[in-house]
Amino acid sequence: MSLVVGGKTPIMDLAELDAMGFSLVLYANVALQGAVHGMQAALGALKRDNRLDESGPVASFAERQRLVRKDEFDAMEQRYASGVGSAGKR
Repeated sequence: MSLVVGGKTPIMDLAELDAMGFSLVLYANVALQGAVHGMQAALGALKRDNRLDESGPVASFAERQRLVRKDEFDAMEQRYASGVGSAGKR
């Protein structure tokens, strides 16, 4: 079953869909619609308040770093970085 929030198919909860025999439900575009809503909220707050910080409708910087796995990429950079002027030799 594919559900689009705001689309033609009525939105039902998972228990109803399970009772109808659906074992997989695709919420098409729901992440995109949520992201658009979040962007509009953040930019609206910025326009209204002329500033935006972590107390506003945004994820913290630490959460952003966690989501993009920044520490893992920093570790890979350290592991695979070559020394300046070493021409790739270790």
